[in-house]
Amino acid sequence: MRKSCLDRHTAPSTINSGRADLDCRVRPMKNDEFWKFFNSVAAPKLELREKTFRRIFEYLDLIEGPLTIIETGCVRLENNWAGDGQSTVLFDKYINYRDQDSICYTVDNNPTSVLECKRLVSQRVQVSTDDSVHYLSLLSKKLQKENKFINFAYLDSFDVDMTYWCPSAIHHLKELLAISNCINNKTLVVVDDCPLNANFIPREGSQISILGAPSIGGKGRLVAEFAAASGATVEFTGYQAGWTGF
Repeated sequence: MRKSCLDRHTAPSTINSGRADLDCRVRPMKNDEFWKFFNSVAAPKLELREKTFRRIFEYLDLIEGPLTIIETGCVRLENNWAGDGQSTVLFDKYINYRDQDSICYTVDNNPTSVLECKRLVSQRVQVSTDDSVHYLSLLSKKLQKENKFINFAYLDSFDVDMTYWCPSAIHHLKELLAISNCINNKTLVVVDDCPLNANFIPREGSQISILGAPSIGGKGRLVAEFAAASGATVEFTGYQAGWTGF
């Protein structure tokens, strides 16, 4: 497995927005006001997503210059931290505290959710109503013309049935393919709602035996398979999973 710049045993680093290899020698940027908000307001309420959202923003702190963030599936209910994660709100807070030039694009096919999202975030977030794959295909062409790459993609548009996970997992793989021309080896791709799956057999008492290594499931199952086949790097797993190196 390739070494990740999020490895806790490496030195702090920054990542340039070009196509050069990851540079693990420079100190991360400061975004103190955001971290005050995250630690005091968001982290205590995020529950299953707290550690992985922390890893996301730690990674973004390593990138120099303005960010381009895309999200599929916008915030749809105010203060639903544990249920949905309030991702759009977090991204809005992050870019507003970070600089004046970073931008977040988010899309949802539910007009009611879009209206609520627009009420909850600033104009730094461009909120659209559309099918996410169609929207990302058009956005990808726009960014290509502007010679811009996506720094961070957060895929969370299609609700998942953990038993019948296939439709959601296929949709999120389509989203990744729709932006494939606008990501590089430093783009962080994260899928929500993808806890690890494991096969097991019961033993005596409350003991179980795990058969094989746990694997990423839920919405991210097919993205994880594609990532493994293409040599991408797993940055973290949990209730969310993140990769670089696509």
